[in-house]
Amino acid sequence: MLVLLALELTGNCVSAQISKAFPRLAVDSLHHIIDTLPQPEIPGIFCPRNPEPGETVFALNLNVTIAPRDVVRDEIRQIPELGLAMRLGLPHHFGLGARLNSNYVANQLSIIPSWSYSFGSLSFGAYTSASLWLGFAGFTGFNTFAMGFSNAPGITWGFQADDFLVSASVEAITNYWHYTQFGGNVVHRQIAEFEGEAFTFAVEQDAFGNQRINWGLRLEYTTPGYQLWLAFSDTRKRSLTPSFFFGIIL
Repeated sequence: MLVLLALELTGNCVSAQISKAFPRLAVDSLHHIIDTLPQPEIPGIFCPRNPEPGETVFALNLNVTIAPRDVVRDEIRQIPELGLAMRLGLPHHFGLGARLNSNYVANQLSIIPSWSYSFGSLSFGAYTSASLWLGFAGFTGFNTFAMGFSNAPGITWGFQADDFLVSASVEAITNYWHYTQFGGNVVHRQIAEFEGEAFTFAVEQDAFGNQRINWGLRLEYTTPGYQLWLAFSDTRKRSLTPSFFFGIIL
């Protein structure tokens, strides 16, 4: 009788341990399976990886450029702009982007074909940014108008960590022509001129619930850019010009 009771108690203990262990093993196994699954690819505006063919991504940004003091000697050197960006995925890892930055006085439209390749969470790409800029300003007695065209080939790297997309890019900017009209006077320069380099660091992430945002920093080491055309600077010296941006992905 005692032997049967001991066996019954032992069986109950083993059953209890097994019943506790199996759910824990199931949960651990489920977590392991989830951890080994590839991360879902999140499309972005700045990350190297292009969207899937036919997929589009839009973003609305606020950009603030800090003008170099040797170009703009005023106390107010912050130049804000609104920016609208778009990317379209094409077959074979290609993509097509467009960006419009504007504050009326200075406006730039860029068309950006690109190619990218991804392996795991890492990606890299190459692109070129062909840009047309226009400037408008009215003064007492005459109006001023300016325009120019530049191209900036570049390379970019990035990685995805959970919902974060982190990227960095470098590009070389060449200006091909520049036209400025002061009332009845016209200055026209039509010669390829290397302006300098630009470096961009960007982060895209979830925020405000399901909303995705992007933010980052762009550093240009160039001759005065299109945002500074109204300074009428004749210097060809390169200066470091930082721009900060923040926006939402639509």
